[in-house]
Amino acid sequence: MKIAFMPDTHFGVYDQVETPAPDAVADAMDHCIAEARLAEKVGFDGLWIPERHQRPETWWPNATSLLAVLAAVTERVQLASTVIQPTFHHPIHLAESLAAVDNLSRGRLVFGAGVGYHEDYFRCFGVPFDKRGKRFEEVMDCIVGAWTEDEFNYAGEFYHYEGVRLLPHPYQKPRPPIWIGAFAPKAMERALNYEGWCLWFPPALDELAPAAQSMRERAAARNKDDFQITIGFEGWLSDDPGVRQKHGHRWVREWSFYAEKGLSPDAEATDMLDQIENMFLCLGNRQKWIDRLGEMKEKVNPDWLCIRTRNPVNPGQPYPSRTECLEVVEAFGEILDEVR
Repeated sequence: MKIAFMPDTHFGVYDQVETPAPDAVADAMDHCIAEARLAEKVGFDGLWIPERHQRPETWWPNATSLLAVLAAVTERVQLASTVIQPTFHHPIHLAESLAAVDNLSRGRLVFGAGVGYHEDYFRCFGVPFDKRGKRFEEVMDCIVGAWTEDEFNYAGEFYHYEGVRLLPHPYQKPRPPIWIGAFAPKAMERALNYEGWCLWFPPALDELAPAAQSMRERAAARNKDDFQITIGFEGWLSDDPGVRQKHGHRWVREWSFYAEKGLSPDAEATDMLDQIENMFLCLGNRQKWIDRLGEMKEKVNPDWLCIRTRNPVNPGQPYPSRTECLEVVEAFGEILDEVR
């Protein structure tokens, strides 16, 4: 099991009204890069980068620009988008940008992609919410075709191209691996057309384990023996006995956001901290983390697990300092060999 780290792009306060000051945004970007470089230094295997839009707490919304920066300042770690919603982008332009990241990193890119389920994002980019699945499939066909064909032609319902030559092609041949972020059955079926399934906010292990096994078996039936199961996991590592009280509110607030908006298929507004901890969250000391990730490895054995430690600020609630955010990355580095 390889372990990735998400240098989170959340820095602001939930539902803040004021636009952040330029210097504050620049400082936050510097810190995001510092987290990523430290994660590589302490031994993480990868860095995963999200794409988020129209959220006042998100100060680095564009995944491809951050991936390009990290390609330049790291040497070893895998770089994955988890996940880009490609229908918000021009397919050929996105293919070019990702190919540049793959070349700059000398073949360390994984293209994580998802249909998207946040209707406000679609409105932001003027993309119709209906037929989003079909549009996603066409965008993916266009990106793969542009990456792998010397001259690309395509005639679909939404996209038409003749004689496209994308230069340069990606560093990896025939192309970078693709993971599909998916909750719903149809989206999970799409993942089987590619190299991996990416799941954030996973359910409890007793539910996750059979789902992962089913995906492996279905992938094997398609002769995809290297199909990757990739899982997101969240929390804070600390010896402080009050870690739950100091940090748990951040995850309760975020989970409530998804529940209130109806954006998570499993979330209920009544979710409490102990329920979230049973699913995808660990708040505790070194041994608690070793035990939780050991159980994940034993029951699910994902190929990749990504740890996220930071999410938006709750007004009036304590939030870790940037020094503490770096210290927790170092603390995770001390247990990586025990949990892989």
